[in-house]
Amino acid sequence: MATINTPLAAHMLSPAQYVVIDLETGDAPPDAIAAAIAAWKAPSNWKPETVEAKRVEAAEKIIEKSALLDASPILCLALKTDRMSVILNGMDASSPEIPGWWCLPCVDERGLLLALRTILDVSVGTGTVIAGHNIVGFDLPKLRNAFLRQRLKLPDALAYSFSDFTQPAFDTMRQARYFSMEHYDERYVSLDAVARVLDIPQPKQVITGADCPRLHRQGEYAVILTYCAIDVATTERAYLLMTGQAPGLE
Repeated sequence: MATINTPLAAHMLSPAQYVVIDLETGDAPPDAIAAAIAAWKAPSNWKPETVEAKRVEAAEKIIEKSALLDASPILCLALKTDRMSVILNGMDASSPEIPGWWCLPCVDERGLLLALRTILDVSVGTGTVIAGHNIVGFDLPKLRNAFLRQRLKLPDALAYSFSDFTQPAFDTMRQARYFSMEHYDERYVSLDAVARVLDIPQPKQVITGADCPRLHRQGEYAVILTYCAIDVATTERAYLLMTGQAPGLE
């Protein structure tokens, strides 16, 4: 991968200033869904009829949100630095054309993780900021779990210290409250909401991350990859604005 013919060459001599990451997940395997349903426990003071009703509700929710389980596969991952834009396709061996992006066919989740480890180990230095929207609560834990689930060594940039992150991290969702009175008390702020707060133009989209499992089942891989790339471009713009690095600021 690390040849002069790839965008990765841009960071072979100096590390990235920042790496913005976003990933999309698919449906968890049936056995993982069944295990999650079986693990659901009701409070001991609930009446039997309440327990059964809530058990059904919990099972339906777990099935509906199975893409959020630890065992759900990572379908794709978009990564943008100050010098390159890469999207890793972990769904098949295709490389759809996405303007402005290097789309790397990784075949499956394991291939995606191996490619990501190479990219991060080459492009990230100790001062590189890992940025993303809800990256602290979702993307980073999801990636670490996936590496270990696949029995792969973590990239240095994702190594975790029990006292703090060893790599600087910037979460645009967690920082949004400092840029908006309307969303100051909200724990979860969508990327679309952050884009509106910061007046970031976005391409009109008719899907969300929740649609990706369905799109994956339908074979709409290019749509998922494009959606992921757009999200990372928006997150990068938000990060640069929030940190005072965006072009055009006076």
